[in-house]
Amino acid sequence: MEIRDLALDDLDAALDVRSRSFGPLSLADVDQWKAMVTRAVAAGRQLAAYDGGVVVATARINAFGQWWGGRRLPMAGIGGVVVAPEHRGSGVGVALMEAVVARARSLGFMLSALYPATVAPYRRTGYELAGVRRVVDLSTDALRRLPGPDVALRRGGAGDAEEVVRLLAAPVRSRRDSGPFDWEPAEVAVDLEDDEVLTYLGDDGALSYGFAGDRFQVHAIGAASPETLRALWRLVGSGSSVRATTRVALGPTDPLLWMLSDNELSVTSTQWWMLRLLDPAAAVAERGFPVGLSLEVPVSLTDPLDREASGAYVLAVSGGRGVLRRTEVPGGVTLGPRGMAAMFAGTPVATLRATGLAEGGEPSDDALLDAAFAATPFMTDYF
Repeated sequence: MEIRDLALDDLDAALDVRSRSFGPLSLADVDQWKAMVTRAVAAGRQLAAYDGGVVVATARINAFGQWWGGRRLPMAGIGGVVVAPEHRGSGVGVALMEAVVARARSLGFMLSALYPATVAPYRRTGYELAGVRRVVDLSTDALRRLPGPDVALRRGGAGDAEEVVRLLAAPVRSRRDSGPFDWEPAEVAVDLEDDEVLTYLGDDGALSYGFAGDRFQVHAIGAASPETLRALWRLVGSGSSVRATTRVALGPTDPLLWMLSDNELSVTSTQWWMLRLLDPAAAVAERGFPVGLSLEVPVSLTDPLDREASGAYVLAVSGGRGVLRRTEVPGGVTLGPRGMAAMFAGTPVATLRATGLAEGGEPSDDALLDAAFAATPFMTDYF
């Protein structure tokens, strides 16, 4: 078994493994899939496992920026992890994910996240449950009836990719959200060129949506001002005579929940996503922490896939910033990669102790760690 970059000559073989795992794609989707994988290959972000020169498993690393406490960290979004049915249970999936973790770290990503079809192989490589994506259906007419002043909106085009990324990031930063991620402008440009994706921009907000069967599907929406946000939602609502229902993924404190005049939405699905820290010290240094909190707590980290990062640290937080400082004094709460990822995402240390993901240290420090990493992570996009 050999794990290496997918060769472009093996795109059809990789597509065959993908089809045998998730089902066949339409002809239009095949072209889109091949274009996406080709871009990933060029960037060194598409790995494959070969058995006797034949592709038997693949995995893709998407280049994202994920927000934690209102600060953006480079995040490797792992997608398209597939293993040919006849090779499942052989260990190839875990070996491939170990190579993915190493590659993502070498590319400079601090974090990695994924949506698991099954959690076991990802837990074996250090990932742990971190947050959810909650999808709701709501009345399109309720969006039409949102009050507010008229706001000038324009159609988006291929040249607006960087502007769309900037506009969608602004409210996430100001709310100090944790979990949402943004795509590279090059990937956003692909959607902007797609006739089936309708994009509109205001001075301080952006919307991307389209038709999905008997309803509208909102892909992304955000605005810095409530006036623009209401105007973008009303634009979707203007189609209420065509589609009575609108589907969208919302965070737990999305402003729309407080804008609607009545309980006119229902949750259709929730899906867990998992997180792994690739560089704990860098991730802590870049993450946002509660302003006004000041503390120092000892912690010990162990990571079988990153021996250099294993060891004793002191977590210091002040002024909304944090640092993991190396120390020669052992002690503190001991966390493996799964425990560190879950704590980073706001899981209470008491929960981690109950599940064996944290041990040792002084229980009195648990509340300090909980206060430092307090968060309710969520995603609104899927990859």
